Amino acid sequence: MSNQVWKRWYPYIGWPEDIEEPDETPPQMLSRVAEEFAEKDAIIYYGNTLTYREFYDYVCRLANGLSDYLERGDRISFFLPNCPQFNMGYFATISNGMIVVHTNVMYTERELDYQLNHSGAKAIVTLDVLYDRVRAVFDNTPLEYIILTSLRDFISPTARRFLPVLHENEIKERDEVLYFNDLLKYQPKKPEKDIKPEDVASLTYTGGTTGRSKGAVYTHRNLMIDAKIFTACLDVRRGKDVFSGLMPMFHGNGIWTSNMNVFMNGGTVVLFPYFDAGEFIRAIERYHITQVHCVPTHLVAIVNHPHVKRADLSSVRVISVGSAPVPIELLKEVKELMPDATVIEQWGLTEAAIIGTSNPVHGIIKVGSAGMPVPTVEIKIVDPETGKDLPLGKDSVGEIVLRSKKIIREYWNDPEKTREAIKDGWLYTGDMGYMDEDGYIYIVDRKKDMIIAGGYNIYPSEVEEVLYMHPKVKECAVIGVPDKYRGENVKAFIVLKEGEAATEEEIIEFAKKHLAKYKIPRIVEFREELPKSPVGKILRRVLRDEERARSESQ
Repeated sequence: MSNQVWKRWYPYIGWPEDIEEPDETPPQMLSRVAEEFAEKDAIIYYGNTLTYREFYDYVCRLANGLSDYLERGDRISFFLPNCPQFNMGYFATISNGMIVVHTNVMYTERELDYQLNHSGAKAIVTLDVLYDRVRAVFDNTPLEYIILTSLRDFISPTARRFLPVLHENEIKERDEVLYFNDLLKYQPKKPEKDIKPEDVASLTYTGGTTGRSKGAVYTHRNLMIDAKIFTACLDVRRGKDVFSGLMPMFHGNGIWTSNMNVFMNGGTVVLFPYFDAGEFIRAIERYHITQVHCVPTHLVAIVNHPHVKRADLSSVRVISVGSAPVPIELLKEVKELMPDATVIEQWGLTEAAIIGTSNPVHGIIKVGSAGMPVPTVEIKIVDPETGKDLPLGKDSVGEIVLRSKKIIREYWNDPEKTREAIKDGWLYTGDMGYMDEDGYIYIVDRKKDMIIAGGYNIYPSEVEEVLYMHPKVKECAVIGVPDKYRGENVKAFIVLKEGEAATEEEIIEFAKKHLAKYKIPRIVEFREELPKSPVGKILRRVLRDEERARSESQ
């Protein structure tokens, strides 16, 4: 696959042959863009707007405030949902040569304790309503400061009364507590001049689906290169696009789609601290969102919302979907609602600075594929047992490995895991798939999710694709459960559309019409909802853990 067959399409789809090494860092970029688009809206948040002039002024003030307590190289955890304080804090931190630690707001005390200790974070920026969780682990971590803010601080007055607040007099006497708004009162401070592209900017922790989560080290170069790639692949229109700030910034995807990619291009981002389909639909209408970045479960909620067919969604130009394949039936429903929008599937992972492949906005979109390798990325498919390259074609399913100048340098303080993941410059992703004759990648499944039943390899996503075709199925997930004879059986978890009823036999009979016998679910369980990650990805591993616990208790 060394001929890189996908590159022959680049001239026709408008992608650059390569991405030049950045000659500036993200803080330098923001300074330049803020001057160019000073009076343009940068952030919209619950009816309140911040222009680029206002946003950059806050960034510089906060940078000065942080430098009064912390030093260059110190790690600062951001334990926040999407809100303007995250964008401000992100750029203020890296402007000082400090390092952002992205911390999932869903973390329990145990998970929070681990990440703060592993990263060596000296400060944490969090919400007043999350203070108790942080305080519970404070004494067991390297933390010196808790910087508190509120979701209420940057919203319009009419929306403020609907959000909770923790009274300051309960906590303000503690020496370690600082207030975000107090740090914004400092005089503005420009970014450090000697920050280099190869300096560490942030630590983004993996999902931890195969053990302890690992801290992926992103440099300033990683951030700039990937923002340029996103810009090219999403056909971003400088100074004109309005982005959905839906993907959380504590997750790798949100670093770009809710943050870096927006500000590099003088765009406007509408921030959502949580997802509500009705609220999101209203925001598209009110703010004329043009770029929607989401996961399939967001689209499921949108197309099933009772008022969506009465909404004007015509402003949406590009919908990029990641984290999981988009079922064909769901794609059809989305296109019926937004016929003028281009829906593209993308694939990537934290270690590759997120984006690895993408369907083109202008060009051939192959439904069901994750697109072709993006600029700077080279991909090959290898036999997971022997490591040998496999030929093109759907009969050559193997592990997807990639190399690029934008993959992470290392895992934070974990050389052993770094060596396991990156070999001779190639990143071994753990995803199974194949490449067709045009260079398009098809993700079959995670290597660890593969079901082996009666000696046959079964990929859950293939079974799920069929189940989504059933007119009563809203969401589904498929896993393997132990079976003494077959090794594993296929079990399907089904969430039905509102008002619908179905039986296990009905679902199995439907599957028989579309799947080989060995792939048909033997067990069907109906649920009100499925476990999801904070970005909305259905978590098969949680279902497997539940099944394991159930079998052990019997």
